[in-house]
Amino acid sequence: MISIIIPCYNAEAYLEECFKSIKAQTYKELEVIFIDDGSSDSSWALLEGIRQDNPEIAITLYRNKQNQGVSVARNIGIRAASGDYLTFVDADDHLAPQFLERLLQGKKRGDMAVVGIGGAGFGKGSAPFQGLITKERFVYEFWLTKHLFGSCNNKLYSRKLILRHDIFFDPSLKIMEDMFFNMLYCQYIDTIYVSEQKLYYYRRNETSVMHQKFSENNMTVIKTFHKLLALPFTKEEQKIIELHQVNSLLWLLRLLYKADDKEATKQYEEVILQELATANTSLFFKSGWQKGFSRYVTFLLYQLHPKCYKKVITTYYKFKKRR
Repeated sequence: MISIIIPCYNAEAYLEECFKSIKAQTYKELEVIFIDDGSSDSSWALLEGIRQDNPEIAITLYRNKQNQGVSVARNIGIRAASGDYLTFVDADDHLAPQFLERLLQGKKRGDMAVVGIGGAGFGKGSAPFQGLITKERFVYEFWLTKHLFGSCNNKLYSRKLILRHDIFFDPSLKIMEDMFFNMLYCQYIDTIYVSEQKLYYYRRNETSVMHQKFSENNMTVIKTFHKLLALPFTKEEQKIIELHQVNSLLWLLRLLYKADDKEATKQYEEVILQELATANTSLFFKSGWQKGFSRYVTFLLYQLHPKCYKKVITTYYKFKKRR
């Protein structure tokens, strides 16, 4: 059986579409675990209606009185699950009918199964591929291409392995928490089966942490990489993480300058600059082109003249707002 874990926060506009896609799955041995994470809209009432109207499906509901974050909600789902396998779905997304069936076929061939993601917010990725890959190639593809994605939503996991090794989401990480979860899981597996089919449909959410005003939540990306770099990766895998760390720190700096908030800049700018000073920028200078041409060019600009980099970023976004 597969347990589908769905955190919900103010998702009333999307819950019915999401559940309809679950009900339409070709694989029927499933249970659905909804966690309402302190919603202030009618999500809870909708969930109760979904459970009442669909007695043929095992549906479990949990409700947090206050919003505690997606990691806490997912962890509640993991502990409540009874299936052999777990997958995670966001309440504003939906699935192709073959989603679970294809994941299970892949899981029988590898220690993890992955399908593609489509939808708004996902541009053209790298050339898709299909087949059984090693953990080493998974780490490479995970961080350096756009086919596997960092999300936990397009993957199927072993519940037994998760519980045996105490693999849970870290509530203190507000950004890239699913990437850290995947890398933790990766420490205990050897092979991953990848399907090129896009069977998970993502909806860009403007209220997510990634799209909100710059805050302390954004800064947790620094902690994420500290924790990632403490994992027992091979030397080559470590380099890949270090490469992405520099890329993510520059992204964080760009977000800060884009916000054009004097108080936030005063509070966080020096912290980010110090992290960049200790990160492996020499590696990024040699191999950063793998993260994309525009990102590499902005890195070179930052290296040559940090103040000029700041001026270019702030001017660009001010101009963009006026258009």
